[in-house]
Amino acid sequence: MRLVKKKANKSKAVDVWEDEKGFEKVEVYESRFTMDNMEQPLRFVKFAIKHKDKKRSQIMIVTTCMDMALTTLFKIIRARWDIENSIFNNLKTECGLEHCFVHGGKAVEAVLYLIFITSNIINYFCLDD
Repeated sequence: MRLVKKKANKSKAVDVWEDEKGFEKVEVYESRFTMDNMEQPLRFVKFAIKHKDKKRSQIMIVTTCMDMALTTLFKIIRARWDIENSIFNNLKTECGLEHCFVHGGKAVEAVLYLIFITSNIINYFCLDD
């Protein structure tokens, strides 16, 4: 992975999006590579983001999906980030799930379902109009 990232860093951007939905600029780098014990090649995509406040960040992904548009990959990864920040953070802070006291897939799943149902009931009946 280190070599793939290094190769992408030395290459030219395959696409540049100016003034992209809250960002000043997004530079996109892409390469393909293979790994031992993998049947199909992998796609490495790096989004180098320059924010309007001049801060910089980057998002790097590895996928087996070779034909998806770069803009679609960017939208998916941003949506996943929003889910991580809002839903999972809310579960950890508001629902006491910083540590799960049950073990086993079915038990954890049952606890999460109960929390989701409770949250929906509270939101439905307790929201002010």
